Amino acid sequence: MQQKDAFDELRKAKEEEYFHKKERELLEKLRQRSALEADRKGMAAALQSEDPQLLEDLRELGYTAATVKLLFAVPLIQVAWASGSVDEKERALILELARADDGPSRSQLTAWLDRRPSEEFFSQSLRINGSLIGGAGEAKQDLLSSCLRIAQASGGILGLGSVSSGERDTLERVAREIEKSHSAKTREVLDKL
Repeated sequence: MQQKDAFDELRKAKEEEYFHKKERELLEKLRQRSALEADRKGMAAALQSEDPQLLEDLRELGYTAATVKLLFAVPLIQVAWASGSVDEKERALILELARADDGPSRSQLTAWLDRRPSEEFFSQSLRINGSLIGGAGEAKQDLLSSCLRIAQASGGILGLGSVSSGERDTLERVAREIEKSHSAKTREVLDKL
């Protein structure tokens, strides 16, 4: 009889252990879901967009509520990397224009400047930028002008005026994505090259 009691106690202990483990796993999943939802809400607020697909696309690209404000700096980074590397003048100008604080956004920005993101990352980020900017002509002009400043930062005499063919191609790709119909203002910026 004592042996049966020992087995019953062992079985009960194993069951309790199993259910405690499942409870901890469930609580962890709930915590993760809650954190993802809070991050999604933070991104939505920062971008002033509730589009669930857009927010999911951003999350899949690695953006968080703390780094999503860098989305608009990604075309600048793409232009800087068009020559194969980011030089110090381009880096300094991007850091100035992005105005990233010393937290996660600054860390992410410097990581992108140190190691080139994938072409897929650039393409998807640019597509999202285009959809967010939409009809905001001034925002498009600002983005293109900033991209042009990056392209001109390290070229030519005393760093003025020269844009490589890779940078020009990237500028045109950025312009095509954010301004599907190439408005007169967009054409003006590209003609300055």
